[in-house]
Amino acid sequence: MTPRLQPSDLRFDPPEVNEDIRRALLREHWGIEGTLDHLDGERDQNTRVTTDEGDVFVLKIASVSEDRSVAEFQCAALEHLARADPELLVPRVVEAISGESIVNLQSDTSSMSARLLTFLPGVTFDSAGALTPDALVGVGASQGRLASAFCGFEHHAAANFMAWSLDSGMVANDELWTDLSAKGRACATPYRERVESAAAALAGTRRQIVHNDGHRGNLLRGTRDTTDVIGVIDFGDIAETAVIADLAICGASFIDSHPDQCAALCSIAVGYHSVMPLDLNEVDLLADLVLTRIVLGLLLVEYQARHAPAHRLAEIAGELPNYRANLSRWGKLDPRATTEALHHQLDTTER
Repeated sequence: MTPRLQPSDLRFDPPEVNEDIRRALLREHWGIEGTLDHLDGERDQNTRVTTDEGDVFVLKIASVSEDRSVAEFQCAALEHLARADPELLVPRVVEAISGESIVNLQSDTSSMSARLLTFLPGVTFDSAGALTPDALVGVGASQGRLASAFCGFEHHAAANFMAWSLDSGMVANDELWTDLSAKGRACATPYRERVESAAAALAGTRRQIVHNDGHRGNLLRGTRDTTDVIGVIDFGDIAETAVIADLAICGASFIDSHPDQCAALCSIAVGYHSVMPLDLNEVDLLADLVLTRIVLGLLLVEYQARHAPAHRLAEIAGELPNYRANLSRWGKLDPRATTEALHHQLDTTER
């Protein structure tokens, strides 16, 4: 019998290191002390650290199941961005006293990787509602700029398994589909063949390292009254994957509350394309890849709801209605008409 999926297989097993150990870690390796506040984390235990001087950092402790090379990859990516596009506002790696980017925290039987990043001030787009076309163009452009900055960057851990990548194989995983709730199954099953086909088609598209997680909660604006993207956070999902998947992930998130989802995706694509030009084949796949991202999100969030630690259950469960609603709305749109609209808008911007 095939073993059932474990949270560690998907890297959904953040550690729970007690506060005293985290404080000792900060003092020993970075020479700082301060107020510690919990931040949510799917794979890392994340802690906001505010010093008496007002400096703010994020301490990230990886699971024992995650290889150190993953943390090395993420640190290398942020260091690359600091060189490739210094004005791009992303977290910076804070070196330990030893000069290392990553330190080891020993548990009873193994070690965990710990690193410290700068904390970016700002407000996420979670509560922004439906954005204007110009704001959506700006959102797409911000992700395109990030993808452009990653051009040429390579790392030996870039091909490491990432469950959230659209080409990870998880959207076709039988166990995830079998274990869906009745609501999830009714919502997603009509689209299974379509999304599996779209994910398989990624094998023939352009690939590179991308952010891979440009959703509303990872893009920052200055205040709740503004919509310009000022920064990008959370590089935990970076991967070498299809470039067009990077845009599809961003699009799936920002169309969810928009009254005209097709027009919203077109605006995001126009912005992305203006910085990171897309080819015809990529545009042809985009509508179905947005659907693929939403279905994959439903599969993985339901899995987490069944297996996550108690302190994360409420937040995870709260995401499910949005995934189902977004899937129902986007799935009903004619993908051919959406693709024609995308080609028209992108052609228009080039004339």
